Parts: sequence; structure tokens; C-alpha cells
Amino acid sequence: MSLWVFKSYLTESGEHGRDVIDDWYKTLPVKAQVKFRTVLENLRDRPLPWPPVLSKPLEQGISELRFQVNKILYRPLGFFGPDKGEFTLVMPAREQGDEFNPRNALRTAIERKEIVLSDKERAHECGL
Repeated sequence: MSLWVFKSYLTESGEHGRDVIDDWYKTLPVKAQVKFRTVLENLRDRPLPWPPVLSKPLEQGISELRFQVNKILYRPLGFFGPDKGEFTLVMPAREQGDEFNPRNALRTAIERKEIVLSDKERAHECGL
């Protein structure tokens, strides 16, 4: 059994919610998809702290997962929770010149974290 379950943010509760991480994942080049899945597989069975090359804590409980493909710095954002042993991905992002793209990615991630903490139905197990 894995140490961590990865969850994804849903735009609405239940069946009608869109999985923002899955939607983003489907737009990635194949090499980036493979790399992202590899990062999740590497972290799934690792106790904390996760290696800085794969994850970095930011602020207000948000962490970024870290990987690079063809000079593009991918930084999907998430948090530990809502339950023990879960990491919920809430916002896809890239890093360009020490800033996130989109620029409001961190603020959006913090807002989505609060939504998931108040309504656990707004996240489900990541299908990747």
C-alpha cells in the first residue's frame, strides 16, 4: 500500500465537477505526461520530507511539485490533505523567470485548498 494518495481538484461537487488536473494533463506533450506520472510514482511511497528536486513548500500550506521537460518548468500546486496520507493537486502552473504562469496560480491554489477543506467532495482520487 502506498504512503500517499493523490487527489485532484473538482470545479464542482460530485459528477458534474471538472477535474482541473486531468484537463491540464491531457493538454501536455507526451514527454511531460510521462514525467508527471513518474514524479507522482516517485513520491507515492516516500515519507516526508519529499526531495527538494521533486517538491518545494511555498506558503499557506501550498507546495509545488517540480519537473522539467524541454526547458519548460512545470509546477503543479497542491497541499497535504484534506485527510491524512493525501496530497491534493489544485492548480496547474509553470514557472517562468521566477514567476508562475498563470500569475495568480498561488492565490488560486490557496483559494481552492480552502474550498476542498470545507467540502471534501471537491476533490477525488487522481486517475493518473
